[in-house]
Amino acid sequence: MGIPERCNEYPAIFRNTLLMLNAGRSRCRPPQRCRQFADPIGLLEELEAMTAAIDIRAFVQGSPHPSWLVHSDGHCIYANLALEQLTGARVEPPGGTYWLDLLVDDDKPQAIHAWQESLSTGLPLRIYVRLRGARPASYTHVELIAFGHSDGPEEIWLFTALQFHPSIHQHSPLEAQLRTTLNLIPIQTWYATPAGAVVFVNEATASYLGLPQLHSLRYGEEVGGDWESHLIFIHPEDHPHARRQWAACLRQHSAGDLQVRLLEGDGGNRWFSVRAEPLKTKGGDLLYWVGINIDIDDAKRAGAALDLAKERIARASQLATIAELSAFISHEIVQPISAVVANASAALNWMSRETPDLARAKMAIEGILRDGMAVGNVVHETRALFKHQSPSRSTIQLNDLVKQVLKLLEPTLRARNIQVSADLHPGLPTTEADAIQIQQVLINLIHNASEALVPQYPHPQTITVRTLLSDDSVIVEVDDSGRGIEAPERIFDAFFTNKDERLGVGLSVSRSIAEAHGGSLIAINLKNCGARFRLSLPRNSLLIDVI
Repeated sequence: MGIPERCNEYPAIFRNTLLMLNAGRSRCRPPQRCRQFADPIGLLEELEAMTAAIDIRAFVQGSPHPSWLVHSDGHCIYANLALEQLTGARVEPPGGTYWLDLLVDDDKPQAIHAWQESLSTGLPLRIYVRLRGARPASYTHVELIAFGHSDGPEEIWLFTALQFHPSIHQHSPLEAQLRTTLNLIPIQTWYATPAGAVVFVNEATASYLGLPQLHSLRYGEEVGGDWESHLIFIHPEDHPHARRQWAACLRQHSAGDLQVRLLEGDGGNRWFSVRAEPLKTKGGDLLYWVGINIDIDDAKRAGAALDLAKERIARASQLATIAELSAFISHEIVQPISAVVANASAALNWMSRETPDLARAKMAIEGILRDGMAVGNVVHETRALFKHQSPSRSTIQLNDLVKQVLKLLEPTLRARNIQVSADLHPGLPTTEADAIQIQQVLINLIHNASEALVPQYPHPQTITVRTLLSDDSVIVEVDDSGRGIEAPERIFDAFFTNKDERLGVGLSVSRSIAEAHGGSLIAINLKNCGARFRLSLPRNSLLIDVI
């Protein structure tokens, strides 16, 4: 029987489908040459019928799969080049290689049983075994299919070996159920091997990715990929993040999720929340990774637009704040400096007379002192708003600090006809604080109280400063007899003020200083009239950074 050099067409098996293919073009599957079978037995019967009408050796020679012919006594009588390359075995009839010797020893018992059953029943043989490799101790997992063929008075068996990944056969019932279930889900799902290689994507995922209809990922036949093979479907900018997250999941055998951009088949991309869960046996062995991709693109882009809007609002607010601060500095510094110049000129005039008017000159100099302090306060408040300062700890006596501040402000308050009374607790203990910062707070509180007093208001213009002692704090209260606070909840906001002609930063800075000392500063309206500011400091203040 002659052996042709080339067989133009040969039958091949693909997912229970019998295909007539051109030799050497295993990816060509003309639809008109295909038939689908519900079960492998029907496929084998059809293949047997076809081979009866063709040269059996020509079929073996043209097959891309390892194939060989076996006599009913089990000896090989012919093999194609694919088998010789895979196993290194050469079939030399008569009395050639016994086909069972092509298998690893552990698989021979089941192969002998299946072979004897096929010989007795005449039914095709179909088993999963390992073929010996050309190199020592190597082997290949194959699905071995054989059926009898009459060659005159003798019966010849045609063997074909289809290579496969062992995990596909090991969990094939579970995989079939898993693929069916995932394809029923209308959103994107997939599963991967324990090592992390994605081997299957459902219809929704395949359609989004633009995979061809016969792509191996659609059928769970993506064998041999590594744990990073899925990165080709992810936006390049997201590769480092995706690689780290997936590696952590594989290392810890724990669920994970991340947000990445998946590439669309048409060249676009969308944001997805990708979550993977390990599918394990009762004993804890990892079988698969099952994943789901949830489209979050609309929410992600809406969030980005919102963040951009917030950034623009913040920038506009910052510019408005700078404008307010400029107005504040202009008003609060230029006005007292002008007063300093006027008082200095007046003092010079009073002192230049033949008989100097010392009393009036003294009043002018006191005005210079008062306005100079006002400029200093503005500079301090502005600096404190923007510079991170650490308090300088020292032991202070709050009563002494109150007395110093009242003495310092006495000329200013007297000039405005404001009556000040002090009610100081005689046994007030010391505390540790930044003396300069606490002094600034007291100046701000008394200054704020004086600003709240209106000359035309029927009540007397009075300010009361008292010190108190609680279980764990020393307290300073500053009361005024003004009209009270219109918006107590906003009084400590930067640049908030009850007066149209000035902007407020002093109270905001004061509260920051109090909180930096572990204390507090609150404001309340009194029952009859006026307002009260209460500064509380711990007896032993643990200082932290201010503002």
